[in-house]
Amino acid sequence: MARTLVLNLGYNAAKDLFANPKGRENEIIRVCCAVKGLTTWNLERAATVCRERCGGGGYTAHARIAEGIAGAHSGMTAEGDNRVLMQKIVKDILSDTQKDLHKPPKLTKCPKRQIPSQDSVTDLTTLVNLVYYKEIAET
Repeated sequence: MARTLVLNLGYNAAKDLFANPKGRENEIIRVCCAVKGLTTWNLERAATVCRERCGGGGYTAHARIAEGIAGAHSGMTAEGDNRVLMQKIVKDILSDTQKDLHKPPKLTKCPKRQIPSQDSVTDLTTLVNLVYYKEIAET
């Protein structure tokens, strides 16, 4: 449920970016591809788990779970495999990094000195810094 809520927030942010891209034009395709891939994967998994938990009743018309499964599968294959879209995003980020269009995020804590010694992984700032560190390390 939490993943679905967060993905819906990302979807809303993508719609806002699409409606007003001023200053972020190079991010539109990247954000839309990521949101599309992640939401359709999530819908497929959520609908499949719901159907498994409901048993045979999951395919009845009033359950509407079958519509979720069908919608997810059509969404995952509309532009080809979602993995291809994710590879395109990574390729775009790498090429934008080389052209100095994609700025790596700024860390507020040193991941080697400050995070292991004093912070817990339940702290939001620590988690954000770990995600930023991973992005910087992988580019």
